[in-house]
Amino acid sequence: MGRIRKYISENSRVIGWSVLGVLLVSWLMLYKLGNLTDGMSAAELSATSAAVGWHGIYQNVLYLPLNFIRSVIFALFTDHGLLLGRLPNALFGALTIITFACLIKVWHGTRTAVMATLLFATSAWVLHVSRLASFDVMYLWTLPTLLLLHALFNKHAKNPIVWFGSAIVWGCMLYIPGMIWLVLLSIYLLRSQIATGWRHFSRWWQRLGYLLLALAGLPLLVFNLAKFGGVTMWLGLPTELSGPLILLKQLAAVPVHMFVRGPRYPEVWLDSVPLLDIFSLAMCFVGIYFYATHIKASRTRLLGLFTVLGVLLVAIGGPVGLSLLVPVLYITIATGIAYMMHDWLHVFPNNPLARGIGIGLISLAIGLSCLYNLRAYFVAWPHNPTTQAVFQYRP
Repeated sequence: MGRIRKYISENSRVIGWSVLGVLLVSWLMLYKLGNLTDGMSAAELSATSAAVGWHGIYQNVLYLPLNFIRSVIFALFTDHGLLLGRLPNALFGALTIITFACLIKVWHGTRTAVMATLLFATSAWVLHVSRLASFDVMYLWTLPTLLLLHALFNKHAKNPIVWFGSAIVWGCMLYIPGMIWLVLLSIYLLRSQIATGWRHFSRWWQRLGYLLLALAGLPLLVFNLAKFGGVTMWLGLPTELSGPLILLKQLAAVPVHMFVRGPRYPEVWLDSVPLLDIFSLAMCFVGIYFYATHIKASRTRLLGLFTVLGVLLVAIGGPVGLSLLVPVLYITIATGIAYMMHDWLHVFPNNPLARGIGIGLISLAIGLSCLYNLRAYFVAWPHNPTTQAVFQYRP
């Protein structure tokens, strides 16, 4: 008890901010979760009425992590409505926000992590996907998690928690359609760190345990795909590949949807308004400029390779959606904020007034951006007639 009290006393500020962050994320994920819309969409109704438990997983093993959480919640509360139907997605959305915060802290420090995570957590797209009973949240979670694994492997390649945690994460991602390519790319890029860890864990039981953990889920996946099919979807490919001109059009539409106007998809977006507000867009371009001027940096190559592969998976029209790429935008925004803050503080290293003005202006812009996105999601979107027409089904 004495050690616990001493730890709390020495880290009271960190613990306090962490508790505040958890409360904020919980509010964002749970506020009006069950009554923001009058009903469910057709896709939500299909997802929440699908078979769960062992029987449901046996019939369709794809999206296993989310379906497992749904199975547990639906087993505990058999009479589930809008709230419990969307709760599994909200849990994964909260996990995504925490993962994003950890990644930005490792890459850019605590101050940038707080600023960028506020933007990411309150962004309309993250709120839409995290609070809707669909499978898009799995793609939102994927890239920040893989990038955080890279950051942890680069610093702690010999840490058993990182080593065995990676096996669990990669194993879960194999059940998400299309993510096999990102997992293979991740393993290839981390080959030297994996080799370092493999040599470090030289005892046979350590290596056997890692292999068993990494391969534990493969028999179920292979059996399900062989018995019920769905290999094309698992690979992230469409049932019918479009012609070259249509593929080029779909490829061009990806950056348009990311930077110019959002997709016309009323279930998860408000008309065709841009994904990013003006401040976020400006910081995104600053981040792109920073990466362009550091093109040979390992982090630039890492983010570039994941982005290119993600764009291709989205463009071909398979099951992979735009949610896979939204975290890339906010990671780039975080880099833009860090770059702006670094330059400002470099010009005024010892002037507290100038430092305070710079940090204050950035904080004010972030606050206005958060307010804009919160109003767009909680006010404008549910009162839009198109949205109301889509969410008309009862659970």
